[in-house]
Amino acid sequence: MEFVQLLTMLMAIIFVSKVTAKVTGTVDILWYILFGLIGTQYVFHIDPSLLENWSVLGIIFIMFYAGWKEDLIAFIADLWKNKWIALIGAAGPFVGAFIAYNLLNFTLQESIVAGFIFTSTAIPYTIGVLRSLGLEQSLAAKTATSSAVVDNFISVLLAVGILPAYALLVANGGDAIGFNDIWFQLLEQIGLIVFAFIIFGILGLLILPDARMHMRMNIPHVFQQNGAMAQVTYFIYKIRQAPGFYEVSKIMSNMRIGIPMTLLLVFGLAWLADSLGLHPAITAYLVGLMLHVDMFHETKIHNPSDAETPITYKNLGVFFYFVQEWIGPIFFIHLGSQLIANWSQAGTVIFYALIAGIIIAFFQFWSAYFAGRKTSGLPEYEATLLGLGMLPYDIIAFVVL
Repeated sequence: MEFVQLLTMLMAIIFVSKVTAKVTGTVDILWYILFGLIGTQYVFHIDPSLLENWSVLGIIFIMFYAGWKEDLIAFIADLWKNKWIALIGAAGPFVGAFIAYNLLNFTLQESIVAGFIFTSTAIPYTIGVLRSLGLEQSLAAKTATSSAVVDNFISVLLAVGILPAYALLVANGGDAIGFNDIWFQLLEQIGLIVFAFIIFGILGLLILPDARMHMRMNIPHVFQQNGAMAQVTYFIYKIRQAPGFYEVSKIMSNMRIGIPMTLLLVFGLAWLADSLGLHPAITAYLVGLMLHVDMFHETKIHNPSDAETPITYKNLGVFFYFVQEWIGPIFFIHLGSQLIANWSQAGTVIFYALIAGIIIAFFQFWSAYFAGRKTSGLPEYEATLLGLGMLPYDIIAFVVL
């Protein structure tokens, strides 16, 4: 019964957080963390160690669903189309964070790590604000959103390589390893991510029902319809039509088999990636990217109550939406459970946050504004909106720092 009691307590915290966020019109993530602190330490007295496995499960589903909602080919197209805005827009907060944390007496290494972390832009906040203002269809809004996707991916790549290496540097007291080795570790981690990405793509094309990819974007020749990637994809697709593969695919298309099969892919590939030294959350995002809509192409209308209903992007998306909506928050509750409320230091923390926030926001706005004006030729009002739209920062910054 202790397990049931734990679930009841967690669901109570999640429920109260969602209601509070709805009533106040604020972001629910902040309430998960706050009520996670209050609920686990002062109300229910939950041992944080009991939440560790649930926390990993939660972040896997959150990251998988984030990748699931992002179209892989559109992502590649946006990466190329907005490359200069993304890079220049990411350079601003990097420089701002580096300067801010230097002024706050952090070490050189810590300032560099903070700079990489703050290159990540919060897409949900950006989209939510622009939509509430009726500006989601403006050119600046679309540019900000696509650039934010690229910035997040760049930030994740850099953070995945930099942070483990920095931890190794600290663990060795800075004697057995130099900071230059961090860059070697970074390249190694990026290589592993690319390798894992290729594995996920091939497995997805071979296993999943009706798997296909449409190379249709105006991007470099290697990605175009007649490019090398399209030829490799077509070759794998032809293999799927061979006796054996096709029959397996048809069997897997049943929804009752397809959902556990997809879960097997998510957890199995996370396990594989963990053995390669990658965090399961990163691999879950990559798996979500690979399992995009084209891999669950719905050709017929079926009765959803029929046991033989095939697995589709729509019904699988609904399933994973509710899973990440009610298990994902446990990750943030676990974060809250690890916070130590020391009110005697509150003034110092607020002072540091204000200095860092003002400096980083200044560099972020003007770097995005300059990129929009000079590289994309946006009019002044669109460039201003672009700069403002790139201001919110992703929760990765809070989680890591």
